[in-house]
Amino acid sequence: MARMDAMEPRDQWTAMVHGYAFVGYNDQGGPSGGDAFESQNHVMTMAMRSWLGGKVSLLGTFSLEPATIPARGSPQLLQRGETYQGQLLVDRQHPHDLFAQLAASWERKVWDYVHLRFYLAPVGEPAVGPTAFVHRLSASENPAAPLGHHNQDSTHISSDVVSVGATAGIFTVEGSLFHGREPDDDRWGIEQGALDSYSGRVWVRPVSGLAIQVSAARREEPEELEPGDQTRQTASIEYRRATKDGFIAAALISGRNILRGGDDEWGNTLEATWKFGRRNSVYGRIEWVDRDVYELRFKQQRPEDLEAEQTDVTAATLGYVRDVTSWKGLDGGLGGDLTAYRIADRLDDVYGEHPISYHVFVRLRFNWHNHDMESMEHAGH
Repeated sequence: MARMDAMEPRDQWTAMVHGYAFVGYNDQGGPSGGDAFESQNHVMTMAMRSWLGGKVSLLGTFSLEPATIPARGSPQLLQRGETYQGQLLVDRQHPHDLFAQLAASWERKVWDYVHLRFYLAPVGEPAVGPTAFVHRLSASENPAAPLGHHNQDSTHISSDVVSVGATAGIFTVEGSLFHGREPDDDRWGIEQGALDSYSGRVWVRPVSGLAIQVSAARREEPEELEPGDQTRQTASIEYRRATKDGFIAAALISGRNILRGGDDEWGNTLEATWKFGRRNSVYGRIEWVDRDVYELRFKQQRPEDLEAEQTDVTAATLGYVRDVTSWKGLDGGLGGDLTAYRIADRLDDVYGEHPISYHVFVRLRFNWHNHDMESMEHAGH
């Protein structure tokens, strides 16, 4: 898991800004596909110093995707989640909110090898799920969200989060209260609400570079169009290792939403990125996810009085990025990928027999910090 706050506290403020932007062309194949010129982007900021015998951190994450991705979302075959103008987004990935995180945390050692951490956020991430894909090194060169996003880590933008955690040796235990409703389609604002949902997560880090987590959350009325509470359960293994001329990072993630009536929906992801020769990156992702046949066929929420019918779909992506420039903390690369799918034959009239999707893009990444801050380990996109 990326630890942005892993530095030692100092008596004066230290600060950093890092982020990424993909700018390119997205073409999703088949009758349900679409295309767009678009940009996926995030900026992460942090300021920290020592305070009250511990370390205080101010955290901000921002995205201009409300302006750089169509309001209906980025075309993405078989994606599902959130809404636009009262309609469920199907075959679309919603843009992230301008304010993805506004938070403060405080951490202090209370005994040898035992640290306590408190986290408060009008907008932030409760303790559930793996490292969010926008911060995962294994997903760092892929512009597309996982199809399992809304089974695994979509809670990374939640309202009114209060968390407490304790780390002892290789174990970290966390718990959160938060507002469970998904963000609405006003991507420029900040939603607020009651602390009506809760979650818990356990991390185990047995060796350097390996992080294992299990977590669960009970979310009250998370969906605008689908009434009822939801339980989410996740488990993941994340691995990262530096090499002499790059890194290797991989993640295996499984998430399940248990819906009203006991129906469940799985999203499973295996992804990896290998950077080698200092300038070359190969990345891949394979996913197995459950989808509702009615939603895929009619591109809208299934009526409550209609019995659910699920189908499993598979997507496999392979991509490559070549770094072409580096200047004062700003790195640029050129890349592209292809995605192929396995879909039930009864949906051939909706998606075609063998749809293929692709991205071509310019990737920019930057990492700036004040003069007395040590170089940070690269994390996320």
